[in-house]
Amino acid sequence: MRLVQILAVALFLVACVTMNALAFHDGGVAECAGCHTMHNSQDGAPIDADHPAGNPYLLKFANSTDMCLSCHADYGQFYSGEGYGPGGDFYWVTKTWEWSAHGHANASTGDSHGHNVISPAGGISADATLSMAPGGDFDSDYLTCTSCHDPHGNQNFRILYGSAIGPVYDGGRYNFTEEAPIAEGNSRRTYVGSGGEETHTQHTIYKSGMSEWCANCHETFHAGNTTNFVHPTGEDMGTAASSTYNAYISSDEPTGGNASTAYNGLVPFEAVNVVFDDVDPGDYTQGPTSADQVMCVTCHRAHATPFADIGRWDFGTTFIAESHPLATDTGASTEDVANKYYQYTFSTNQRSLCNKCHVKDAGDAPL
Repeated sequence: MRLVQILAVALFLVACVTMNALAFHDGGVAECAGCHTMHNSQDGAPIDADHPAGNPYLLKFANSTDMCLSCHADYGQFYSGEGYGPGGDFYWVTKTWEWSAHGHANASTGDSHGHNVISPAGGISADATLSMAPGGDFDSDYLTCTSCHDPHGNQNFRILYGSAIGPVYDGGRYNFTEEAPIAEGNSRRTYVGSGGEETHTQHTIYKSGMSEWCANCHETFHAGNTTNFVHPTGEDMGTAASSTYNAYISSDEPTGGNASTAYNGLVPFEAVNVVFDDVDPGDYTQGPTSADQVMCVTCHRAHATPFADIGRWDFGTTFIAESHPLATDTGASTEDVANKYYQYTFSTNQRSLCNKCHVKDAGDAPL
């Protein structure tokens, strides 16, 4: 009898650990009361005192972005620039840098730093520059976290919407024609010190479909993909580009790299033949083969960066060391400057990371 009791307790504890280990969205629809309130009331007080009449969709917060960030900000998705996840930190959308150069005033505006997911609590408004998704017709006034992610859960990577159903939009649903990408990521917690930060070794492994999925909203960016006027996506890198990527170490060492350790976290690619059972996103350094592909997030992040056009690096400078924000920029803190490149390190003379595939910096003058 004693043994039976011990076994029963052990099974109960195992069940509790298993249930507690599940993330909020795992297994489909999460607990309804985690996000919604029927009466905006709990223990005799309004759940959202700032909105006594309640919120759309009976949410506990003002909109879906605020609802998502009530948890995900602390995971690193809105973390004062210290969110080092693959998508980037929405904090950067709230920051603008200004400086003078060559007799001209320059600025890198927060609007251009990311997807302006509307967040009353976070101070993120609709994009003031682009009323529609560039290359598409998604209205900026409707952009929230749930324009990409399904809050009620699905079986896709990062619960992204696919062709079966699109996001809520203007009283209906926005039509997605492309499926969610196939990829395998690491930890949801990506703030500095969490252990889940993106590095050259630890990062999302992309397999296929990323650019096609982005085209759900940015369709015309893919027009003319096979010409010399639009950077190709969804096509084999070929021997020349993949060999260059694998050999390139830095502007100081444009050759000499090894394919087994060539992966650069700031220049990811789709490993189209990867078998997820055989790899670990916590320890993956393999460079591309000729069959692998460039994708939208090879050069951009999905959420936000400190740089214009959501660039993974500053497209507007010759040398990485000149990337804005600089310590002399108006609007930039010491922490902003320190966080802009995720603590990746570079040679003093490192030029644009376009060179990882194109190696046009060989023999150029140093900084």
